[in-house]
Amino acid sequence: MQFSVLGPLTVSADDRAVALTGTKPRLLLAVLLLSAGRTVSTSRLVDGLWPDAPPVSAVRNLRTYVHRLRQVLDRGGDSADRLVHDGTGYHLRVDEQELDLLRFRRHIDDARRAAREDRPDAAADLFERAVALWRGRPLEDLPDLGTELGPTVTALREQHREMTTELTDLRLRLGQPARVIPSLRAMVAEEPLDERRQAQLVTALTMEGRVAEALAAYQQARRGIVDELGVDPGPTLQNALQHALDADSAEARPSVGWPSVVAGAGPATPPPTPPAGRQALPMKPPSLVGRDTTASQLRAIAEGIADSAGADGHAAVVLVSGAPGVGKSSFSVSSGYDLADLFPDGQLFVSFDGGDAPPRGSGELIRELLVELGVPLGDVSEDIRERAALLRCALAGRRLLLVIDDVDCAQQVRPLLPGAGRSLVLVNSRQRLLDLDVGWRLTLGALGRDEAVELLASLAGERRVRDQPEVFGRIAAACDRLPLALRIVGSRLVTQPDTALPGFATHLENEENRLAEMIVGDISVRDTISVSYRGLDVDARHALRALAAADAQITASSAVEILRLPRSQANRLVEHLVQHNMLLPVDFDGPGQRFHLPELLRIFANECV
Repeated sequence: MQFSVLGPLTVSADDRAVALTGTKPRLLLAVLLLSAGRTVSTSRLVDGLWPDAPPVSAVRNLRTYVHRLRQVLDRGGDSADRLVHDGTGYHLRVDEQELDLLRFRRHIDDARRAAREDRPDAAADLFERAVALWRGRPLEDLPDLGTELGPTVTALREQHREMTTELTDLRLRLGQPARVIPSLRAMVAEEPLDERRQAQLVTALTMEGRVAEALAAYQQARRGIVDELGVDPGPTLQNALQHALDADSAEARPSVGWPSVVAGAGPATPPPTPPAGRQALPMKPPSLVGRDTTASQLRAIAEGIADSAGADGHAAVVLVSGAPGVGKSSFSVSSGYDLADLFPDGQLFVSFDGGDAPPRGSGELIRELLVELGVPLGDVSEDIRERAALLRCALAGRRLLLVIDDVDCAQQVRPLLPGAGRSLVLVNSRQRLLDLDVGWRLTLGALGRDEAVELLASLAGERRVRDQPEVFGRIAAACDRLPLALRIVGSRLVTQPDTALPGFATHLENEENRLAEMIVGDISVRDTISVSYRGLDVDARHALRALAAADAQITASSAVEILRLPRSQANRLVEHLVQHNMLLPVDFDGPGQRFHLPELLRIFANECV
């Protein structure tokens, strides 16, 4: 028997359609298929069938619809044990060959694995198979999907959107722009404010040799963005424009005769100063809520560095750390814009994040910085020590602000740090990097309740928050007041009608649903936490799972009991988790030390069990 949800809901047997009439039985089948392989509790099924107000007889009616669904499956020649009740709910048994959704997910997983293994042709073919399974919007023939089906369908559409973006990137990488231009034109017509898609279209037209069309596509995209949002396009689209104007700007840049720098040799002649105010920061975050105190601390540090009377002539390093999703990158980028007046020689940004690929190397980032500072690419040595020396020479005597993002360890970032000069370096890391010599350490935490609600209001609308303050307070609490979770959920609330917000809050408060709902596009709380989790060693992962499962107050003494280890070993593991910001010290008046495991981290760790 075949089931399809990636389009209208259909059931077939031996290539013959099996009729399933009635909205409630079809909704029941849809909920079960979207949870293929898992038992769906009776309460969730009731919520799915009656999203607004279930009748008193809801459970009895549910049994009737289950019976009717079994009759339909039986008429299609299916087995009676396809749909089973296991005491807590119902489980529909389907395998990958029977359900298009499972095949879709398998193709995506296989495609991404092929891409990681540097097999782009195979990856593109697998993504094409996944695309071919879609026959329209998931469950497009069902009327009101409610809070049970609606968020899941939205997440599926986001997965499809991201998958088609990855496929386009692969086709461009393979030198096949003609294959993606028609679909890109359709996609940008549907979503004209999607800068990544617009950039892909400009790039594809440029690669195809249709530069005039590429420039026209950019201008059309820019007009739409300026008219709708009141801002210029971001770096991604601007970079695509630059490639259209000059496909290889590095080779086109004339040499200025820089002296070569040899590690251990005397100081070289400093390179010419780049244009004042040069800025290579990512787009400024639209709003930075709840960071006024930390921002004031950073400005005081920056003013001390920029003041020639108070500075000691050496660059300063500030470590910005915090738990995953706390907003380190947004804080540092926003601060780069706010402190631009103190650093007239420019603000630069580099990141070790390699996306789906391994982290970028220190040498690659140094080369990127040197090119940004005006060094001809041909003058950049292959030796990392020579590159680092050239970078220190380039930064000496200047007042620059440099943001280094996604730093994993001290060894990784040391070659990028300047020596002499009055520059400020903001190092963003998920870890506390105790072995990195820095001047200041700023640790970001979760927002306060009012600040969390304010962030939701900036995204979902202040009027809606005024009308339903209790509901938004519940949503903020379910997000653990974590900025990343708040931004994701807030952006999703934009499309939710006011009447659906209480139901959405209740849905989000259920731990089983929480992380699954905190995803939009390629941004996911679960993925963000997963990166930090994978950075732990095996013993620390085990300790985190044990502490999460215990759901008890965590102290030095209780950790010994929970982990069932000698005190010295338990203390080392707790310290390791604290250094990775997976466990947070808590100030209190009593004896000893207490620690807090953030709620979303606890849910994630329990899922890992």
